Parts: sequence; structure tokens; C-alpha cells
Amino acid sequence: MRIVTNIKSLSIKCLPLPYKESKAIANKMILFLLSHKNIAKHSVGLACNQLGLDGRVIIIRNKNRWDIYINPILCKSSDEKSTLDEECLSLPHESFPIERNLKVRIVDDMQRARDPEKDFTDFEGFQARVIQHEIDHLDGILVSERYYKQNSKEI
Repeated sequence: MRIVTNIKSLSIKCLPLPYKESKAIANKMILFLLSHKNIAKHSVGLACNQLGLDGRVIIIRNKNRWDIYINPILCKSSDEKSTLDEECLSLPHESFPIERNLKVRIVDDMQRARDPEKDFTDFEGFQARVIQHEIDHLDGILVSERYYKQNSKEI
């Protein structure tokens, strides 16, 4: 496996897979990062399609571990936003100023499996930015496309 940089491939919206298949994909993603320490060292998140894998799976760095989110859906976001430069493993050597919500809530199958009583996860600050970036990947939206749309007022 390697990081996909083909814009056409990355622009296809990912479709959800069953939990068991998605969990296996998440494990492949983590193994990839464990075996590519130079990539893992500079990464804060990864979407399955960035490795050419099917499904709707993302992993996000949380201190010393990688948290898994399966079939994540952004269900709530704050009105408050900020703009910061974002980079992407799939667009090496490029950076774009992107406006994102400062707080978001997602629902996902991994959280439902951990705790059916609380099927959501809240993020704020930088982690909220990362989760939005990775969900964009699953929706076939690259950071470059988001930048151009934001600046042409299409989003």
C-alpha cells in the first residue's frame, strides 16, 4: 500500500461497509502507519481511500494512539469558525487556508460498538479540524477543492 495521490480516485465518494469489514480496513490502516513511521510521524489523520481501500473509515491521532471512526457522519457543528492552513498526505508540498467549524459532533459505528448509550463523539479545536478534513476525504472532497469552493462562495 501507498498514499494515493490520484485526484480522480480521491474524488469518488466512499460507500459504507459492514462493521466487521470496516474494522479490518482500520487495522490495515494502522499497520500501514506502524510500518511507515516517517509518514505516521507527520500525520494527524488518514482516510481509507488515501490508501486505496474501500469503505468509510478514518483514523485520527490522539496523543500516542490512533482512534478509529467507522462510517462517521458529521451531525452537529458550531457556528464559530476559524481559518488555518491545511496540508494533506495526498497533495504533498501543498497547503491551503481552510475555514472549518471550531466544534463538531459525529456519530459513527465504532462509538456505537463501544457504548450504545452514547453514539456520538464531540471534537473541538484542532481535532475538530482534523475530523472534518478526513470526512471530506470520505466524501470525495480534497482540501484543494474545498479551498477553491470556499473562495468562490460555492460552499
